[in-house]
Amino acid sequence: MPARSVALPILVVALLLTSALSWFAVRNYRTAGPIAEENLRGLALTMAAAMEGVASRDPSLKSLASFQTSEVAYAALISPRGNILFHSNPDLIGSDAVDRRYQAVLTAGNLREERIRLGTGESVYEFQTPFHLSGGTCVLRLALHTWRSEAVMRRAGQGAAILFSLLVVGWGLGLTVFWLLRRQEAQNRLLAHRNELARLGEVGAVLAHEVRNPLAGIKGYGQLLEERLPEGRERGFAALIVSEAKRLEELVGGILLYTRSTPAAAEPCRVAVVATSVLELLAPQLDECGVKVSCDLSADLSVFCPEEGLRRVLLNLVTNALQASPREGIVTITGRRVSELIEIYVADHGDGISQEMRPVLFEPFRTSKARGAGLGLAVCKKIIDDCGGSISAGDAPEGGALFSVRLPAASGER
Repeated sequence: MPARSVALPILVVALLLTSALSWFAVRNYRTAGPIAEENLRGLALTMAAAMEGVASRDPSLKSLASFQTSEVAYAALISPRGNILFHSNPDLIGSDAVDRRYQAVLTAGNLREERIRLGTGESVYEFQTPFHLSGGTCVLRLALHTWRSEAVMRRAGQGAAILFSLLVVGWGLGLTVFWLLRRQEAQNRLLAHRNELARLGEVGAVLAHEVRNPLAGIKGYGQLLEERLPEGRERGFAALIVSEAKRLEELVGGILLYTRSTPAAAEPCRVAVVATSVLELLAPQLDECGVKVSCDLSADLSVFCPEEGLRRVLLNLVTNALQASPREGIVTITGRRVSELIEIYVADHGDGISQEMRPVLFEPFRTSKARGAGLGLAVCKKIIDDCGGSISAGDAPEGGALFSVRLPAASGER
């Protein structure tokens, strides 16, 4: 199974799992606050009920002092007139309440809860509720420490932080593994490509010794026959032998060039001069196919590339553009300098590049032409790669194919 088809389901599962765990962590953290508040309220209601039961059996209210626990910041029992009937601080018993917030509880008859800050700076949960005594209704003011609820919030926050940290670490490890796999895949492709070049090199060596010499003889005798035979069918056959021998000779030369392990020495060369020589070479073909070429290259554009290599690249690209263009079509050659690179563009108005050919366009022996060998673009890519450049293909703005060549600028251009 291809790596991409496996990676996509894994990515979907990872995203779903991450979303579910993130939702769980956020939900758990958000519900921790209300749960903590409910715990404080439940504790306050329980203590209020217990204190009311004790007070009903002990009118002196001295037994309420037993409710001074670690959770209670203070407890006070306030009469309707504001007199403190009981306080966890005995010194305040009998004094008047400083604030009158208890009156709202007596008036509404409902409990009241809020967060307040003590004189010590501590934030506490204050709970006020009607407190029924034999002599009437008072107000119980109960302040509870919030350290337990804050501990619940801290644990929820720490749990969420740990979960998100694990997710980040997991994604980091996953992306690292994915990057390593992609790198390994690229290395495997490079190794396979080198093995292919090695095999082609062996084939090229055999072709150089076993095919070139007989082929040269066939072409030579074919040319001799073509010259000596009178006009007619036989002379046409001789011309066909010569043309096919030349085509095989070009194929052998392309294989030898593609499989050559040592690249030609790079040198500064002017793009406009090389393009002009290519167009002069293609002049008969231009007249025959009726295609016009628009060449707009600045005279000062100079690249660091073997001149013969650049000529072969432009010759292949322009020839392909001519073959793809309709009669009376236009092929454009333009160039510009971008930072440390010279970019050369060859565009036509043909049918463009099919989707099936795009992934394998620069691989050897891949072609959509009936009589093509599929080495032209592969040789172009090898020449450009040897110079430290790159080549890509896409769609021209006005339709057709657009080939973009990027080569290092010569020292005078930098």
